[in-house]
Amino acid sequence: MDPILNPTVFVGSFEWREPVTTLTDFLVAIVCWTGYYFFSSEKGNASPSYPWFKKYFLIFAIGMTSAAWLGHGLQAYVTPNVKIIGWACGATGLMFLQLGSLRLIEKQLPQKAKKLLPKWFNLQWILAISLMFYFLSSGIETAFKVTQINSVIALWGFVLPMQVFSYYKLKNKTSKIVIIALLYSVIPGVVYSTQLSVSNWFNYHDISHVLMAIFMTMMFLGLYHLTKPNNTFE
Repeated sequence: MDPILNPTVFVGSFEWREPVTTLTDFLVAIVCWTGYYFFSSEKGNASPSYPWFKKYFLIFAIGMTSAAWLGHGLQAYVTPNVKIIGWACGATGLMFLQLGSLRLIEKQLPQKAKKLLPKWFNLQWILAISLMFYFLSSGIETAFKVTQINSVIALWGFVLPMQVFSYYKLKNKTSKIVIIALLYSVIPGVVYSTQLSVSNWFNYHDISHVLMAIFMTMMFLGLYHLTKPNNTFE
């Protein structure tokens, strides 16, 4: 076992792998479940982005819950391949985020772009999921790289430009929060890739998860207010 991982904790005969990593991952899930709760509490929200952002938080909440417990805490009892559940949910959530961001600006886009972009987002999702399963036989780390590449393409290649367009061209001031969140998302990525750790009880997984919880909180604040009429959250 990697010495940088959390030591295993035993509660009687129950084996709990990576306890801090499990809880910090589940912290991200709690933020997502909270975001979904607030979106679900909205009645009669007419924003075309609303259903997509709502689905984004729901599928990410499911994915991060799976990642926390099946991907880490209960690894003594399940195969490592179940981690793909969380990764597949992540790819699906990103597609919803892309579609929701597109709905913000689609009235200002050429007809060709309005037809092409949703098709590309669906194709990107199919490719990502297919490649995850294809590379799973080569090892967990190889398959996980697919999720990382897909995240960069989705967030920085599409969501960020669409939110910048929303902010500068459509004067949606709340898009600024989403833009800041997306720029901030580099930090947990750097922590993870450089394996920056305090100790094996608070390693790079744990630190990046806490930073991701902050990221998802920022995304919720931005996306939730973007679905409001005449949003003025600054």
